[in-house]
Amino acid sequence: MESAASFAASASPAAAIVVDDEASRGLLRKAWDISFRMALRYIKSSYKDDPFRTFLEVCLIGFIVWYITKQKYNIGTNEIELSEREIDELVEEWKPEPLVPPLTEFEREALDKSVMIDGPNGTKVRLASGTNNKPVLNFASYNFLGFLDSPELGKHAVESLRKYGVGSCGPPGFYGTLDVHMELEKQLAAFIGHSSAILYSQAITTTLSVIPCFSKRSDIIVADEGVNFAVQKAIYLSRSKVYWYKHNDVADMERILKDVNKQLVGRRGKNALPRKFIVTEGLFQNTGDIAPLAELVELKHRYKFRIILDESYSFGVLGKRGAGLTDHFNIDPHEVDLLIGSLCFAIGASGGFCCADKDLVEHQRLSGLGYCFSASMPGILTIAASDAIQALEADPDNYLVSMRENTTLMRTLLKRIPGLQVDGMAESPLIHIRLSPETLVRMKRSGGTWTKTDIDRVLIELSEEALKDGVLLMRATYVDEHERLLPNSSIRICVSSAHTRKEIEKCAHAIKSAVSRITSKKR
Repeated sequence: MESAASFAASASPAAAIVVDDEASRGLLRKAWDISFRMALRYIKSSYKDDPFRTFLEVCLIGFIVWYITKQKYNIGTNEIELSEREIDELVEEWKPEPLVPPLTEFEREALDKSVMIDGPNGTKVRLASGTNNKPVLNFASYNFLGFLDSPELGKHAVESLRKYGVGSCGPPGFYGTLDVHMELEKQLAAFIGHSSAILYSQAITTTLSVIPCFSKRSDIIVADEGVNFAVQKAIYLSRSKVYWYKHNDVADMERILKDVNKQLVGRRGKNALPRKFIVTEGLFQNTGDIAPLAELVELKHRYKFRIILDESYSFGVLGKRGAGLTDHFNIDPHEVDLLIGSLCFAIGASGGFCCADKDLVEHQRLSGLGYCFSASMPGILTIAASDAIQALEADPDNYLVSMRENTTLMRTLLKRIPGLQVDGMAESPLIHIRLSPETLVRMKRSGGTWTKTDIDRVLIELSEEALKDGVLLMRATYVDEHERLLPNSSIRICVSSAHTRKEIEKCAHAIKSAVSRITSKKR
């Protein structure tokens, strides 16, 4: 009896466990049955109300199952074990690729012979590489109106450091806008005669921002093939369809405008009416030529295009007031849809601007990359630019007349030098000189032809000879492989209103002596 009782007592916990397991299974079956019924009811109702939703969910479930069950790529599956010796050998053999291509022999030679200004820039500078500390005449820097030599502007700009510091450290749309920025924008718009203006902190980023801001992938640009490097890169960044016309050739441009409009006839779809732009420079950096704005405006209206005019080098130089190409030809500035200018070359400060209708300016505040993502112009440079424009407005003859007289005198003296070719229009203080083809033929006594590198070496030698006489000249340099129309090798002379007549004559005499010395050498 005791054994039976003890067996029953020991068996009762096991029986209880069995009963609990059966109860659990029953609950699970019941829960599964309820879940299945609910899922089936949901599928039926969703199929009845929205069969596409059911199809989409089935596809999603199938994708999840496929993704979970597919074979995964294991990075360590094909790992190769290397010994310490093999690792050391690979490290010794590895040579990193250079960040930039190595310099050619000529590039190294030109770099070694380059000069550096030690101290402030102006019409007279001291060179860090000079054997003596005597100042030399500077005809290499852009200082058309001589504001770099103005002690009044410099003094006022330095005083502004106490109020504005050295920089804003932020983009204009965030916390980089100062009161002097807004005042300068109003001043520029009033001086040019346009509706509104926007200020950029760097001259080159102005062009690189304005053109891509308005001309997009499906739009059309008809551009002068002689525009400077910044304009070329801006056109490239726009990704627009580009047509290049011959430099300053109005007839060739009109031919292209006709062809473009013919191609758009009957065009349908999203890109049926692309935006169409004419892009050119006011005063061409690479040639010293001036764009025929009157003819461009006429063609703009005839063929329904917009004009983007880069006045980086003509602002402050051309016109009765120095207001640029529109002032030079007495044309309403509103005829130019987007007018780009620089505050570096004539004004002696930094940065750039764009004058346009108010809507176009406000669009740039949100879409101009150089405006949105670059720190704004330092207050000291903004005040320097504002003071320079105010001085030019107050007494334009004091700056423009002397600059043009100096330009005329320089061109007259240079044209008298035998063997020298002088390029550019008479009004341009930006003068390109080069040895004439006949002179180069006489110099090549050993026979053969002149390469661009050979001519560049001669021009470097010419500038070195002029420096011996106390005149600083620089060869015009280009990124050859990126130029649409690579200009001929030349020395670029920048005439300033701050130069005196004696300094102009000294420069011309130094060039004449240098040409005489280098052309007499056997080559």
